[in-house]
Amino acid sequence: MATIIDMVKNRLPDEATLFNASLPVVVEEAQALAGYEGIPEAELSTTRKSLIADLAAKALLLPARSHYKKEMSKVEGDGAGRAEFVDKLKFLDTMETALTRSIAERRQGIQPADTGVAMIVME
Repeated sequence: MATIIDMVKNRLPDEATLFNASLPVVVEEAQALAGYEGIPEAELSTTRKSLIADLAAKALLLPARSHYKKEMSKVEGDGAGRAEFVDKLKFLDTMETALTRSIAERRQGIQPADTGVAMIVME
């Protein structure tokens, strides 16, 4: 079974490599945000691990954008280098939309069937 860090790397391979040193902290924060703080990864279902990976990947978007914008400013004169970073920024925008949708779908799928309304048996 894949680890949460592997799942994040599948979603944002370049950015996960770029922030490899801080990736465990990002995953830990995402796990807490998802409501699974303190639960060992081995005890989480694949759906829950996917939710955490989506949250962690989404958390990487802002620092990645910042990094790429700084790098883009360094290559202002080089059209090819600038185009590469523009493409990366467009990709991150697309990923943000996809991750937002995925997070909502996964949270909905994890929600218990309980609606909060007590069942009453009528005789």
